[in-house]
Order: sequence, then C-alpha cells, then structure tokens
Amino acid sequence: MRLLLGRLDTSRAPLIVALIVLASALLLRSIDPAALARVRDFAFDTYQRLQPRIYSVETPVRIVDIDEAALAEFGQWPWPRTIIARLIDKLTEMGAAVIAFDAVFAEPDRSSISRMVRDLVAYTDPETVQKLAAALQDNDQVMADAMAQSRVVLGFGFDLKGGQRPPRKFHGVAFAGDDPSQFLPLQAGVVKPLDILEAAAKGNGSVNTDIESVVVRRVPMLFRVAGQEGLFPALSIEALRVVQEANSYVIKSSGASGELAFGERTGIVAIKTGNLEVPTDARGRVTLYDTGHRDERFVSARSILAGEAPVGRIEGNVVFVGTSAIGLKDLRNTPVQDAVPGVEVHAQLAEQMIEQKFLARPDFADGAEFLYLLAIGLLFVWLLPRLSASRMAVVAVLFIAIGVLVPWFAFARYQLLFDPLYPPVTLAAIYIAGSVTAFMRTERERSQIRNAFGLYLSPDIVEQLARNPRLLQLGGEQREITVMFTDVRGFTTISEQFDPQGLTRFMNRFLTPMTDLILGGRGTIDKYMGDAIMAFWNAPLPVPDHAAHACDVALAMQARLKELNDEWRAESLAEGREHIAVNIGIGLNTGPASVGNFGSAQRFTYSCLGDDVNLASRLESQCKAYGVGIIVGAKTQMQVGEYATVELDRVMVKGRTEPERIFALLGNAGLAQSAGYRALVDRQAAFLLEYRAGRFTEALERIGACQAAAAAIDWQQGYYEMMARRIDTLILDPPSNWTGIHVAGEK
Repeated sequence: MRLLLGRLDTSRAPLIVALIVLASALLLRSIDPAALARVRDFAFDTYQRLQPRIYSVETPVRIVDIDEAALAEFGQWPWPRTIIARLIDKLTEMGAAVIAFDAVFAEPDRSSISRMVRDLVAYTDPETVQKLAAALQDNDQVMADAMAQSRVVLGFGFDLKGGQRPPRKFHGVAFAGDDPSQFLPLQAGVVKPLDILEAAAKGNGSVNTDIESVVVRRVPMLFRVAGQEGLFPALSIEALRVVQEANSYVIKSSGASGELAFGERTGIVAIKTGNLEVPTDARGRVTLYDTGHRDERFVSARSILAGEAPVGRIEGNVVFVGTSAIGLKDLRNTPVQDAVPGVEVHAQLAEQMIEQKFLARPDFADGAEFLYLLAIGLLFVWLLPRLSASRMAVVAVLFIAIGVLVPWFAFARYQLLFDPLYPPVTLAAIYIAGSVTAFMRTERERSQIRNAFGLYLSPDIVEQLARNPRLLQLGGEQREITVMFTDVRGFTTISEQFDPQGLTRFMNRFLTPMTDLILGGRGTIDKYMGDAIMAFWNAPLPVPDHAAHACDVALAMQARLKELNDEWRAESLAEGREHIAVNIGIGLNTGPASVGNFGSAQRFTYSCLGDDVNLASRLESQCKAYGVGIIVGAKTQMQVGEYATVELDRVMVKGRTEPERIFALLGNAGLAQSAGYRALVDRQAAFLLEYRAGRFTEALERIGACQAAAAAIDWQQGYYEMMARRIDTLILDPPSNWTGIHVAGEK
C-alpha cells in the first residue's frame, strides 16, 4: 500500500487515472452492452417528449375505437361477428380506403346461433338439429361476406410456444442485395385468423408491437416464422400495401445497388411496397416517431354503427379498428406517453410512412460517437496536467455542452439520433477523475490512511494498522481459525425479478443483517463474492471458543433469513409478483491456517489460506447436495460437542484425498438436550450403520423413521429424500467395491 500511495504521489497520477477512465469508457462503448443501449433509448425518448412529431389531421389515417361507449351499447368484447360485419359494411359505405383490424379472430364465434343450435343434439333428434343449423347463417360467414365486399386486413399474433400453420400470404417478396431473412426477427409460431375469414380478406398483418421492450420504440415491418418459408408483414405496412393494391414487398439490403457495405452484411436499408418506400434500421424496424395520444385520430365504433359519424372522418382513410377500453388491456407504453391504445401505434406508423417522416440513427453514428469521445478524451488527458483548475473547468464545460447540444440539433432539425449522454458523461468522468486525483495528491495525513483502510477492513485491524504501520507488509502467521462460507441458493432465478437498482437494494438488505450478525459474533469479514460471504473467527484478535461463536452466528443467520423471507413475501404480495424464497447454504470448518496480508506489492488484503479454509468452501457447496442449511466439518463438530449436530455422511470432496465426516448443525445446546433430538441421533446412527455396511434395502427402510424424528423437532431438510434417491440408484446398480464413502462430483 505504501508503494501504491508513493506511485500515486506523482505529477503523472491525474494523467494515468484519466487515461484509465477513457480507455475503460471506450472499451465499454465498443462492447455496447444492453444496459448502455437502454440508457441511449431513454435519451432518445426524452428527445421525443421534448419535441414530439407534429400530428396532422390531414393525414388519411383514422382509428375506429371499440371504446367504453361502444361496449356499453353493444356488450362486452368479443362482439358477435354480425356486429363486426355491420361495422365493416358501414365503413365500406363511408368510403374507407382499407380496414385493418388490430385483433386476431382466431376462434369461431361462440355467439353464432347456428353454432348454439348444434349444441342441442343432446336434447333433440339429430335430424331436427341439422335442419335448424342449415336454416341459420353462421356469424363467421356473415363477417366473411361483408369482408368480401370490402378491403380488409386481418391481424395475426405470435405464439412463443410455436405451432399452427402460418397466416395466408397475400404478397410476394423480392430483394436486392443480401438475403434479408438473416436480419429479421424470428418468431416461434403464430395465432392466425379463421380460414373462412382469411379467404375473404385482402391482407394479413402482425398485431405485435412490443417484442423487445415494455416501451414500444422500434417495430419490425417484416417477420420470419420458424419452420415456415416467406416473410410476414406488420399490420401497418400491410394496410398500406393493400390500399395501393400492390402485390409485393421489395427489400433493399446491404450490397444492393447504391448501398455501400464495404463487403460487410450490415443489414436492411429500406422496404418498398407499391409507390411507398420505408427506410428501416438494419433489422427491418421502423422507429416510432411519436406524437403522443391524439383524440383527433379516433372515431367511436358506436357512432359508426349508429350512423352518426361524419362521412368525411372515414372517406378515403386507412382505418385501423382497435380498442382504447381499459378493461381489454390493449395498452402500450410509447416514448412520449404511457398506456396508449395499442392500435394507435399501428396508426402512427402508417402516418409516418405516408408522411415520410422517420427517425434514423445513421450507420456512421456509432463510429462518429466513438471518434468524438476518443479525440476529445485524449485532449482532456493532455490538458489536465497543463491547465489550471479554472481553465480546465471552462474547457470541460465547453466540450460537454457540445456533446449535448449537437445531438439535440441533429434530432430537432434532421430527425437524426446521436447519443447525447455517453460521450458527455465520459468526458465529465475524465475531468472529475483527473481533478480529484490531482487534489488527492496533496492529502497525505495519517487520518486519511485510517479512513481509506476503514472502507474495507474491520475496525480492529484498522486500529492495529494505525498504531503500527509496519503491519502493512506481505506475510502472515499460523493460527487455528474457524472459517465460514455462505452462498444464496438459486441466486440467478432470484435476480431475474429485479432491475439492476432493485437487485442492489435486495442484496444490501440481505448482506447488511448477515454482516451485522458476523461482526456482532466477533467474526472478521474476509470478502463478499457477489451473493456469497467469507468470514473467519480467531483472527486478527484471539476469540475464545471461536468454533462455538461461528456456530451461533450460522444459526442466527438462518433464523434472521426466515424473518427476511416473511418481509419479502409480504412485499411481493403487495406488489403483485411471485415471491421466490431466499435460502442460503453455510459451511463451517475449523483448523490451522495462515492468516495475514496476502496479495502483491501493489495491492493486498487481510485474508486466510490453508487446506481447512478450502474445505469450508467445499462444505458450503455440499449444503445444496445434501438438502440442509448448515454443514460443519468434523474438527468443528468436535469443538462444539454440546451443540445439536447430526452426522450426514463420509464424503470425498474435490481436491482432497481423504474422506471427511460431515455434520448438519441443527441447533444449540438447548436443542441437543431434548428427547426428540436424541431420538433423531439414534435413528440416524442406525441408518448410517446399514448404509455404510452396504445393506441398502435395510437402510432405505429406516429413512421413514428418521424423517419422522426430524419432523418432530421441526428440522427442515431435503437430506432424507436425497439419500433415498441415492440408495435407490445403489440398489439398481450395486457397487462392486462399496466403502461407504461418497465421492462428491462438484466443488
């Protein structure tokens, strides 16, 4: 540490730190992880909220809304297909250019009278039922007849489970350049309209808009379906194809005439249908240029069916039929507004394509941002040691402002999307890091050394170092210690519930009380390893009965975890999400170890090394295998003979050549004196005797009695179920040379 402080105490320190910040930022930007892309999307959302697309009522796109008034008039959704047929007839009479449904008519109409009549076969003779059914027209046929007299585009959806035949294709596909299918999103399966309705439609389009995020930002115009040939369009572009009476999509990709790809397959450039050309990103997506929710787009379905809507609101318009009713839950979040009707996203995309107003992130944007950051970052690094603090602050503010204002100008004037956050924030970080480092060069007081070490060492060690700085050297002493390893079971599954901020709060709520228990039990925290903790007792200061202290802390940690689970369960119930119980495994082992400062001349930490330390880690990992919460080694068990422990097995763990007797820690001395515990110990001993003698059938018969004894003292475990499975395997495939020792397959 002295060597490190000495090296930092040079005029080159600000330059070195600034270079490290710049290099790290450039590396992160070149990787461009998903989290960084989400931050960039947030910035672009902010642009749209500040300056949304201007809505024009002259653009011939309208939404016929199955709103609350329509539901009150005609009943709950889904409506009988006869009502939908009337709606199609009305819109056709009013001169709608095309009618696109943001709905999937995948099931036959249950309200059809002809279908209801068929259900009477159990009560009436079949001949009468057949005559009645033949005399009544099916509702789906009524809707199909209405569609045949109009230009209707139906919707289909995607099914993550796969299955079903693909929707009917009403179009051909041609492409110039690279095959576009390699760039388009692939869906597992579809939910398609009824065949009778498809046959009467003029087009089919996907109603899905939110396949990537809860905020609809970019909507693919074309899709692939697993196991199916051809490409399938989005509802918005399909409606515009039908209104033009075009019969194909032409896709321009990298490598096409006039498109520079420099030999790289950079993706899709544009999609053309009829006279309409739609520029897209490399994956065939159009970025939603949001106006926010506008009532002017909407015409109530009730007023259409009642004949009250002005013809001018519909005549010559591309009409999307959808719902804004809250109860139907077809609501989406967009960059400008939350909870807008999903059909409005399709309508806005159609407006953009008609108006030819698009947001674009140029192909060169990533490179331009990277080069700007590299050039100005190096300038900052060069200027930091050469300019005074005030002058450097002026330079920093100037270039940070450029990094913010130029992207805004590009958006406001040309609808181009450049990152306004990462380059300026990185430049600010370089300036701050360099300035802070320069300031820290002047701070060399002994109190600051104490504060610095206090951030990551226990208070006892800090005070020793403050009194005797000569301890800041590599090396250690031999001492008997008790080592603890803990780990959260199923942490990956638990972490999937949270965003990064939520996961951080969760870990703090878990680690803080566990740390308090360890420190309160006179333990030393060695390190945190994600969700795991390593601690030890009897160093750096002597702790009498250190094995007992460690066992007390382990039991207290399990008890505290039950309380935390109760709190988290209540919070999950209040928030309407599933609660996943948090369980930890704890391994304890006692033995000699080397304890002291380990590492390098530049950086070291106070820790412990030794074979018994490694064994403690292995014991923790066996908690999951044996279905228990706390496992202690034989040396620990010998020092806490008054505690309630149960021998589990003789195990050959990874990295050791001798078997180890392992014990489950059930409770303290109070439990050990109970009759129930003594009964469990006796039955467990009898079970292990049969098991180790190779009498597997007899051992299996004794498990039931052991489980009953465990339940009597409320020992929650999965040990006996695991042993029953192991013994079943041994009975089916008896070992040729049975030693009674289990060889662990995992560390």
